[in-house]
Amino acid sequence: MIIVRIKELLYLCLVRIPGCIIGRIRGNLIKVHWGRGLNNFGDCLSPYILKHYGFTPVFVSQRKSQVVLAGTILQWLPRDYSGIIIGTGGDNQHYEFPKSLIVGVRGYRTLGNITPAAKQGVVGDPGLILNNVFPQHIVKKYRIGIVPHFVDREHKVIKVWKNRFGDQCLVIDVLRSPPKVITDIKACDYILSSSLHGLIVADAFDIQNARFVMRDTMPGEFYDYKFQDYYSSLDSSDHPLEADGSETLDQLVALTRLHKQPVQKLQKKLDLAFKSLSKSLSERDF
Repeated sequence: MIIVRIKELLYLCLVRIPGCIIGRIRGNLIKVHWGRGLNNFGDCLSPYILKHYGFTPVFVSQRKSQVVLAGTILQWLPRDYSGIIIGTGGDNQHYEFPKSLIVGVRGYRTLGNITPAAKQGVVGDPGLILNNVFPQHIVKKYRIGIVPHFVDREHKVIKVWKNRFGDQCLVIDVLRSPPKVITDIKACDYILSSSLHGLIVADAFDIQNARFVMRDTMPGEFYDYKFQDYYSSLDSSDHPLEADGSETLDQLVALTRLHKQPVQKLQKKLDLAFKSLSKSLSERDF
């Protein structure tokens, strides 16, 4: 507990306060909430996306946030949340945010869970525009990248694959900064992932990909929901490989697919939504 408090104090002094000062000087401060706790890269994409569109993002609590975007975090928001929602996902439950501006949500499953009067805007995950945020060319070094969800990092199947495939395979740790994870994903010809944003990043960069799952770590509908939600935005369906470690490299590669056309359409819509964010903020009473 003491270590956590020290880390939060350092974050306040070294990141949040300087960010507020810089944002106010520049006139582009934006208060945003994201899932910082585990340093899971998929939960930490929001500040990188907002910086790309000319903002100085500062982390705040859910209630004080002016905007929420990447991540499965709708269930964390209070019902009277009055900020802007762009491409956010949530658990499979009903949501009502009568005071918020819903520019978009992750998928049609989420859209169906929000009060009908709030339905508007683009349906797609903001992670799909990471190709704009990280445009640098990366040389391909690996035939396949394995992106395990953080609960799968030490799973025996991951270890079996790594030992069998050797230098052709890169196991990518998601508990690192987004630039590091994204660079590793871009260095692979194909991606196999049990992390949702491993799949989303692969789609953003036109890398063939497939989902795998180990049912001892992710059993049932609760864990499948966010994947089904994302794939609904691509007019696709979720058919994960229930991995047991016996798969060959060629078999894994054969499972991968591209969603190029639907992804490109969503990238254009999401790009426009973020380019319009300053106007949307100016029209809100924060």
